[in-house]
Amino acid sequence: MNKKRVIIVGGGLAGLYTAFQLEQLNIPYVLFEAKDVFGGRIHSEKPKGNNDESLFHDLGPTWIFPHHYRMKALAANLEQNLFHQHIAGAVVYHEHRNIAPKIIKNGQGPLLHRLEGGLYKLILALQAKLSKRNYQLSCQVDSLIKVNDTWQVTVKNTKDASVVIHETDNLMLALPPRLIHEYLTPAHWASEALTKALVAVPTWMANQTKFIATYNKPFWRDNGLAGQAFSRVGPMIEIHDASATDQQGFALFGFIGLSSQDIKSFSIEHLKAQCINQLKSLFGEAAQHYEQCYLKSWGNDVHVATDKDRAEPPAHPDFYIKRFSQELSSLNLYLAGSEFSEEDAGYLEGAINAADTAISLLKKEVLFKSH
Repeated sequence: MNKKRVIIVGGGLAGLYTAFQLEQLNIPYVLFEAKDVFGGRIHSEKPKGNNDESLFHDLGPTWIFPHHYRMKALAANLEQNLFHQHIAGAVVYHEHRNIAPKIIKNGQGPLLHRLEGGLYKLILALQAKLSKRNYQLSCQVDSLIKVNDTWQVTVKNTKDASVVIHETDNLMLALPPRLIHEYLTPAHWASEALTKALVAVPTWMANQTKFIATYNKPFWRDNGLAGQAFSRVGPMIEIHDASATDQQGFALFGFIGLSSQDIKSFSIEHLKAQCINQLKSLFGEAAQHYEQCYLKSWGNDVHVATDKDRAEPPAHPDFYIKRFSQELSSLNLYLAGSEFSEEDAGYLEGAINAADTAISLLKKEVLFKSH
């Protein structure tokens, strides 16, 4: 068996950030990620035919709110630039299919920030800070068992189906609660109360579907529009300017108002065509002259959503982690996913906050055992 002082499960923002911090602290660890790329719910597409490695289009979270100081600090630490979400211009509102869309001046939303070039650049910057020997992609954790003071972690390589059992003193789970419940065998190690709490908390973004169309120029801005629209007609219910920078990588994105189950009844190409037609009706003929378009249904991603997530309407996560402090401490188990944060749960800021809290507890444990 292979033994590390810390095993991190999950290579989204929280897991990568945790690994980055442990590297700085010289605490031995290994990070396992089931997918063949890092990022988790931070998922971006690189424009086809574009050799610019600094442009990505976000199909997961994209905004950093003014009060998200941890995310701002992390971006600065990794030498990544922020810019303001484009909101200048009029907003379009489409109330009914038999009524023409309305143009509303001064209807813009709040001031938000985005990462220049797309949020996936932050993932790449974090990955570049890690020693390659300390992480493994395409490695899915299939079982957790606590034997005395040691965690036994069964890891399956998703490419060759090989299985290795790793051991660790301290286990860091950088995953949403329901994925922990679904895949990491809490029946072997969690109390009934903790098990019920894990399955009760919804996975943020799990039932969202996002569409992006890219353009060679921001025609909506030229027409005095913000690229922002709200619709009761659909398929998209909310649309925004999604340009990768303020002056480059122009795009529009929208949230599709259909459940993941409903989306399965459409072909992806048909749904994309519907979205382009909607952009045309809201922003004009130029919307049909797109370069590429992308669609991501998070509810149909088995590494994000569970059946319970797919069956429920979207809701904000609320996990009262302090209730389980004693149990988690006795297990040397740390919950670092965004849904476990006491502030901004589910958001990018929540991922950093939850990870910081878990790392702080881990440091106390490691220092205690060192003396």
